[in-house]
Amino acid sequence: MQTAKLYDIISSYNRFWASGKIEAGIGRDLLPHCLGQLDSKEVVVLKGVRRSGKSTLMAQVIHELLSRKVQPTAILRINLEEPLFSPEYSVALLEQIYRTYRERVQPEGKCWLFMDEIQNVPGWESWVRGRSETEEIKIFITGSSSQMLSREIGTKLTGRHVSFEVHPLSFHEFLRFSNLEIATELDYTARKASIRKSFSDYLKYGGFPEVVLKESPDEKELLLKNYFEDILYRDIVSRYEIRDVSNLRNLAVYLMTNIAKPASITRLKNNFTISQDKTENYVSAIMESYLLFQLQMFSFSLKSTMRAGFKPYAIDTGLRNRVAFAFSEDMGWLVENVIFCHLKRLHEEVYYYTDGSETDFVVKEGMNITKRIQVWYEDVSVTDIPDRELACFHKAMPGGEAAEAILVTNDYEDAIDTGAARVRCIPATKFLLGLGQGWRSS
Repeated sequence: MQTAKLYDIISSYNRFWASGKIEAGIGRDLLPHCLGQLDSKEVVVLKGVRRSGKSTLMAQVIHELLSRKVQPTAILRINLEEPLFSPEYSVALLEQIYRTYRERVQPEGKCWLFMDEIQNVPGWESWVRGRSETEEIKIFITGSSSQMLSREIGTKLTGRHVSFEVHPLSFHEFLRFSNLEIATELDYTARKASIRKSFSDYLKYGGFPEVVLKESPDEKELLLKNYFEDILYRDIVSRYEIRDVSNLRNLAVYLMTNIAKPASITRLKNNFTISQDKTENYVSAIMESYLLFQLQMFSFSLKSTMRAGFKPYAIDTGLRNRVAFAFSEDMGWLVENVIFCHLKRLHEEVYYYTDGSETDFVVKEGMNITKRIQVWYEDVSVTDIPDRELACFHKAMPGGEAAEAILVTNDYEDAIDTGAARVRCIPATKFLLGLGQGWRSS
């Protein structure tokens, strides 16, 4: 690419060079963790589904650098999904971008480099590693393919990077976007009606930042539809060169419709009359795009875990509702999905467990099960908890004898002694806001 043309493109992404200002939006909870890496040498990797706010988070880091009086021209931001780059994706393009910046903007001294959607460039990891090791440069990168980034980072950037997963808004962030800051039990009590109304909106439209900021339901629905199409075609079909788009789409919609319900490759293969290999590849590609997550069964036997299949959970309930064949009785599944995404943000290892009765979620930290969580979301008028919802707490779980026992409810709050555990019943909204989390089973 001609240097003059490349410089024009670079300049268009870095207008703060002249103004010293950048639009950074509403702060995300992940921001302090990113800022904590500003003075480290490691490459910072932001991974997550398309439109979850990775680029905005980088803008917020740049905003902080500018507020610390870092020279604007010491910061370079570039979007590698720029259409004019697509015919030339290569390490040579990355080098030309960097050389042009150094020659025309910041010839010497430390610089901060922010690169969006880096996975589009084959061999990017070698270039990033080389530059971070040989020059005074701090690099932030984003990507929207979990497996691709993990594979490349694992082989080339081992020990030289720090990764963060960027999800759509948590419920706490969702309230912040609605100008509701809830920090204490007193705040919760005073704003309970508004919180519960917001939770209904959160379940229906999800937490993609731009969707949340749209005013009308029609605008929200249109954005969600476009997001699904972008993920399907740009992050799955195009990236993995899939030709059977119809079966891929049907499979994705089926899994989105059946969130929180047991699934297996064999069952899916039979449902869609496609080969075992194709089913495995399609499911893998869907998961790698962050469209869905797989929740596996906890077992000390790897063979048992693999044989049990998985439960699919959507990255976002709004996205799920827009494309799924939804029914009125889906409310409990949606709440369970939101609880899963909340746990996924906080913990590396989350499973379900079955041993005669089923536990929706177990959290493993180190060698121990630290939380056992069941979701029971009935109408607020129902206060008699069905035996099946407490059955999993009637006996201790191997490795989880001291685990916290939690029943997530609609609005019911109590403590129940089952003999084997003391179960904390806590409203979903309270649980998601981290209120009353200091309680432990005895």
